[in-house]
Amino acid sequence: MQAGRRAVRRLRTLPAPALALPLGLALGLAGPPLCAQPQDGLSLSAGYRIQHDDNLFRLPDGADPQRVLGRADAGETVRLRSVGLRYAHDFGLQRLEADLGLVDYAYDRYPQLDLLARNHDLRWRWAVTPWITGTLRSQRDESVNSFADASVLTQGNRRLRRDDSADLRWQVDARWSLLADVRDTSNVNQQPLLGEASERLRSGAIGLRHDTARGSSAVLRLRSGRGETLDPLRTPDPLRDNGFSQDEWLLDLAWPATGQLSVDAGLARVQRRHQRLALRDYDATNTRLNLNWTPTAKTLLRWSASEDTDSYQTAQSSIARTQRWSLLANWSITPRLALTLQTGEERRRALQPPPGQAPDPRRDRTRDQSLGLRWSVQDNASLDLRWQRVRRFSTDPGATFDSRALSLGLNASF
Repeated sequence: MQAGRRAVRRLRTLPAPALALPLGLALGLAGPPLCAQPQDGLSLSAGYRIQHDDNLFRLPDGADPQRVLGRADAGETVRLRSVGLRYAHDFGLQRLEADLGLVDYAYDRYPQLDLLARNHDLRWRWAVTPWITGTLRSQRDESVNSFADASVLTQGNRRLRRDDSADLRWQVDARWSLLADVRDTSNVNQQPLLGEASERLRSGAIGLRHDTARGSSAVLRLRSGRGETLDPLRTPDPLRDNGFSQDEWLLDLAWPATGQLSVDAGLARVQRRHQRLALRDYDATNTRLNLNWTPTAKTLLRWSASEDTDSYQTAQSSIARTQRWSLLANWSITPRLALTLQTGEERRRALQPPPGQAPDPRRDRTRDQSLGLRWSVQDNASLDLRWQRVRRFSTDPGATFDSRALSLGLNASF
C-alpha cells in the first residue's frame, strides 16, 4: 500500500513513464536490413514492429496497477509502422544524401500517447577542391520519450531533437587539417522531466586535426555557445535560470591498434555559466572510451564506458553525474542469421545543491540487458526478435522499477 501511495504521488508530480522504443530502433524499421552504406540512387523501405512492455509506466515494486492506473496490469502493446525514402548521388566533387522517414506509434490502451514521427537526415557534402571540404547537415529525430521520470498520463510524451550544422575542413597537408563549424541543436520534451530541461544551444567551434599514416587521428576543438531552456509547461521557479553560456575544450582520439582491435576515446572540459543565478554554474570533465574487437570474421565485441556531468536543476541539486558502461557481443551464426547480446549499467547521482539546501540523497543504478536475433530472409528483407529487461535500483523506493519488453519486427527495402 505504501508503494502504491508513492507511485500515485510520483505520477502527479514527476514525468510519466511509458513504453518507448529507442529512436535508432524505430528508424531501423525504415532502413535496409543489413546494408552498412546506402547505395547510390533512390530506394524505399518499410517496416512493422510489435512490442509488449510489462511495465509501461515504470511503476515501483509493490505498486497496485489497479489503484494507480485503474487497470489490473501495467503492461501495454505498441505497434510501429514505418516508411522511408533514401537518396544518394555524386555530382562531381559534391555529394547529396537524404534520408526521410515516417514512424507511426500506435498504443493499444493509451491512444493519447500515439505519435506520427517525422524524421530526416539531409547532407550536402560539398568541396571547393579536394583539400577544402565540408558538410551542410540537417537532422530531425522525433520519438515517444522515455517514461522513467515522466509525470502526466493523459497527454502525449514526445521528444524532438534537432541538429543543424555547417562544417569546414581545410587539409593543409597529408597530416594536418584546420576545422571550423557552427551548430544549432535542440532537445525538446513535450512533458517536463525531473531535473532535465528542454534546451537549445547555438555554438561555433574551431579545431585542429592530425592524422597518421597508420590511420590514427587526434582532433582538438574549442567550442563556445549560448543556450536557453524551453519548458513553457514547467512551473516557474525562482531557483531556475533559463539562459546560459557554455565553453568546451574537446579532444577526440582514434587508434586502430591492430587489424582486429580499434580504440576511440574522448575528453571534454565543460564550463557553463548562467545569466542570472551563479549558483547553477558548473565546471566538469567528461570522458568516454570505446573498444571494438573482432576476434573472428563472424564475431564483434564492443565495450564502452563514459562519465558525464549535465545540468540537473532541482531544489536540491544543480548537476547530475552519470557513469555508464556497456558490453555488446554480435555473432553471425550464418551469413543470414545473427545473434546480439548486450548488457550495461548506469549510475547517477545529483550534486551541487543551492546554498542553504540539503544535498539530494537519491542515488540511482539502472541495469539494461537485451538479446536479439536477426534473420535476413532475403537480401532486401529481414525479421528480428528482441527481448529486453531494464531494472532501476534507487535509494528512493518510489523510483525503483523492473520492466521487460519483447518485440518482433519486419523490415524490407526496395
